[in-house]
Amino acid sequence: MKKTLRIILIIVVFIIGCFGSGMLIGKILKHIFGKSVSTGGSDSTVIMISSIVSLFVAFLLTIIIHEAGHLVCGLITGYKYLLFRVGSLSLIKRRNKFEFKKFSIQGTGGQCILMPPDSDDPKKVPCFLYHLGGGLFNFLTAVIAFPAAFATHSNILRPFFLVLGMLSFFQALMNLIPIKGQIPNDGYNILMMLRKPAERVAMYKTLKVNGLLFNGSTPSQIPPELYELGAEGFYDVVEKVLKGEAHIDSLDFEGAEKLFSESADNNTIKYYQLESRSELLFCKIMNGAPAEEIDKIYDTELANFITAAGKTLISKRRQMYAYQLLYKHDEEAAEKEYQAAMKLKDTYPIEGEVTAELKLLDFIKSRKEIALQN
Repeated sequence: MKKTLRIILIIVVFIIGCFGSGMLIGKILKHIFGKSVSTGGSDSTVIMISSIVSLFVAFLLTIIIHEAGHLVCGLITGYKYLLFRVGSLSLIKRRNKFEFKKFSIQGTGGQCILMPPDSDDPKKVPCFLYHLGGGLFNFLTAVIAFPAAFATHSNILRPFFLVLGMLSFFQALMNLIPIKGQIPNDGYNILMMLRKPAERVAMYKTLKVNGLLFNGSTPSQIPPELYELGAEGFYDVVEKVLKGEAHIDSLDFEGAEKLFSESADNNTIKYYQLESRSELLFCKIMNGAPAEEIDKIYDTELANFITAAGKTLISKRRQMYAYQLLYKHDEEAAEKEYQAAMKLKDTYPIEGEVTAELKLLDFIKSRKEIALQN
C-alpha cells in the first residue's frame, strides 16, 4: 500500500511539474516571440532557424552541464575522476593520462564515473551532493538562462537562452523527481539513500567495484566483500549481476547461471533484467543446455537489446561469439563477432572488463577446437 501511494505521489508531482513548466514556457514564448512571429518577415525566419539550431546545441550543453554537476560536486567531496561521457564519447583518466574512448549505456545520454574515497565506514562517505550535482547544475542553468532570454534583444541569443532554459529545467525535473525507470534516476537514488542507510553502503560498494574494474581489476579479482551489497530491491538484482560476472570470469558457468536465472526473473529494473538474460543465454550455451532453453531466452526483445548494446559493449560481442560458434556452428558469423570485439577493445574504457572479455573469447575458441578434435 505504501509503495502504491509513493508511486502515485511521484506521478502527481511529475505531472504538476511538467504542467507548470509548460504554462511558464508558453507565457515566455508569447511574451518574447509573439510580436515578431505575428508580423512575419525576416525576423520570424531568423527566430525559427535560430530556435532549431539552439535545440540541438542546448540539448548537448544540457547533458554536459548535468554531468559536469556530478563531476564538480563529486570532486569537492573527495571522489576521484575516472570517466566523463557524453553520448558514446568518453574522456578517461588512467595513470595520470587523459584519453578518449567509446562507451555507452542504453537509456543514458551521458555519464560521470568517479571513484569514492577509501573508508572503513561507507555510511559516512559523502554521497548526496555527488548525486544531487547533475540536477542542481541543470536547475541553476535554467535560473540563469531565462532572465538572460528576457535581457537580450538578439533574435539569435534570445531563442538559444530560452531553449537552454526549457531543456535545463526539464532535465532538472527528470533527474530530481524520483523515478525508477529503466535505470533509477538521481532523485530516486537520493531518496533511497536518505531513507535507508544500507542503500548508501550498497551505492558505495557499487561505485567501488566500478572503479576497480575501470583501473584494471577483473571481476574475480575484486574483494568478495564488495559484492555483498546488503540492500533489497534494486541492489539485490545488482548484487546478483556483479556476483554472476565474477563467476563467469572464474569460468564457473554453472554458478553464474544460477545467479543470472534469479536476476533475470526480477523485473525491478528492465535494463538489469535484459543484462541478466543476455548473460544467462551465454551461460546456457557454455553449460550445453538444450536448444529449446536457449531459443526461449533468445527472443526478439533480447536480440534487439544485444544488437543495440553491442555497438559499444564488448560483453555483447562475446555473448554472440559463443552463440554463433558453439550453438549455431556458424564460423563465418562467429568470426564477425570476434573481429567486432577486437575492434571494441581498443576504444573500450574499462580495462578490467577488456582483460576478462579477451580471456573469455579465447576460452570459447578453445571449446570449439576441443569439440572438433573429438
